[in-house]
Amino acid sequence: TEEAAIPFVKDESIVFPKEKIVNPNSKVPIVGGTQRLIIATCEKGTVEDLNSMKDIKKGLDAVKDITPNLVEHAAVEVWKSHSPAIVKDEIPVPTKLEELKFKFDKKAKEVFEARVELMKNRGKVVIAIPRVLNMYAHTPFFTAYFEAVGINPGNIVFSEYTSEEMYKEGAKRGSIDPCFPSKIGIPHLHNLIYKVHKKKKLNYIFLPLVDTIPSDLIYAQQHHACPTVTATSEAAKAAFTKESDMFRDNGIEYINTYLYMTEPKLCAKQMFDEWGPKLGLSKEENDKAVDEAYKALNRYNKSMMKKARKALDDLERENKIGIVVLARPYHNDPGLNHEILEEFQKLGYTVFNQDALPTDEDMLERLFGDEVKAGIIKGPMDVGDVWKNSYSENTTRKVWAAKYTARHPNLVALELSSFKCGHDAPIYTVVEEIVSDSGTPYFSFKDIDENKPTGSIKIRVETIHYFLKRYREDMISKTKKILTIEEKMKEFEDKIRRQYELQERLDALHKKQGTGDYHNGSLNGNAVGIDLSKVKSKNGNTEKIKETQEISV
Repeated sequence: TEEAAIPFVKDESIVFPKEKIVNPNSKVPIVGGTQRLIIATCEKGTVEDLNSMKDIKKGLDAVKDITPNLVEHAAVEVWKSHSPAIVKDEIPVPTKLEELKFKFDKKAKEVFEARVELMKNRGKVVIAIPRVLNMYAHTPFFTAYFEAVGINPGNIVFSEYTSEEMYKEGAKRGSIDPCFPSKIGIPHLHNLIYKVHKKKKLNYIFLPLVDTIPSDLIYAQQHHACPTVTATSEAAKAAFTKESDMFRDNGIEYINTYLYMTEPKLCAKQMFDEWGPKLGLSKEENDKAVDEAYKALNRYNKSMMKKARKALDDLERENKIGIVVLARPYHNDPGLNHEILEEFQKLGYTVFNQDALPTDEDMLERLFGDEVKAGIIKGPMDVGDVWKNSYSENTTRKVWAAKYTARHPNLVALELSSFKCGHDAPIYTVVEEIVSDSGTPYFSFKDIDENKPTGSIKIRVETIHYFLKRYREDMISKTKKILTIEEKMKEFEDKIRRQYELQERLDALHKKQGTGDYHNGSLNGNAVGIDLSKVKSKNGNTEKIKETQEISV
């Protein structure tokens, strides 16, 4: 219409009698018989007074307390200390021979004294790690390494979780890539320099360029990280060094070591080349620290899988549905996943991250055993039947998790993908078909970026929730039918077993008294005729029984 909208004007002359107002504490009073519709993107927005809001929050918290969210759990646990063994060398004291040598070799003396000074200072060194990208998967390795060589756990600090405020403050220094997870590299470094550094003086900011990722997937072409993710460390650094070195100006050293984590010996050398001179490490203690780092990473992964297995067992026992998030490690960041997963948790759905899916032998045998025996795949952790271009670890992992979800009756798939993700794009169809072809529900939130459309997310979540309620009803109905069939089969089996036992007893009696034929208890599908009139009872008298009875199979 071309007509201008008529502005709303409150008519002060209209006054409702107080006794007819049904909500006197409301800012918008209404009289009896009147209904009010509130459209809100958050449950708390549906009420006006504080007590009602607290009641709603209490109810939501109660649901969350009994409903595991492994994505949220991983986003917290990954940054904690994983208590590695301390392998640092004792501070050396020069021997008499070394003291004599130092009198003539001043360079050797300087090197010795410099290392001693660095070793004494390790407990004071503060290392900061940004909460970005694949650090949501690797951090237990690095924190364990630093702690093992003597860095105080309290001196390993992190940037804040991603938020809209952080992004707006830090993104002014430039942009890296259309990929939002890469874009936030700069804001996180900005947060460390201008916020965290003010609270606790930083010596180093550490964001390594991890090229290959440790994996339990088999027969993959390679286990590379996304090149955009790997290069973000260098690109983000440029934003703070192009005009002037903002790190140096603030007394911080930025370190982005190139690492090949699939090769432990090479990884140990790369870490030693970087941190040996800075912390006064010996090669021996560095190698021991790297070994502890791999152990800590393994412990962390196993602890997540153990928690996930318990949650999965609970779903099976209660015949409920769980949601597997097919996404990359950094989608554990609540600022990147826009708290979509928390919305499902509040509705009572257990949420699994793909890296935590349990790989216990019995579970893998149940889900993949038939395919392995048939030669379709070489092992449970093989994706060669559906994805040949398995160079990118996180991409291949998502394909494997889709297979896992498709084979488990209590799981459904929810795929998250960031805007312009070049490594996700080729597998969109692959992942959807793997899941959908099995009859398993598949949902997705793709092209996620810095914009958070809260209302749209709420509507999508509610729509998915409605579908899953119907899906679970069908699942329970199907389960009941299966149980009914199984009960009937068991009843029939018990009947056959009783007939078999009776036949055995009669055969034994026949054989003992030499009366008629006997069949050694075998049931061959034919009616067995037995002349019971000739069978004597225990007291030697012939029992008066019907002339012939038939035992039918």
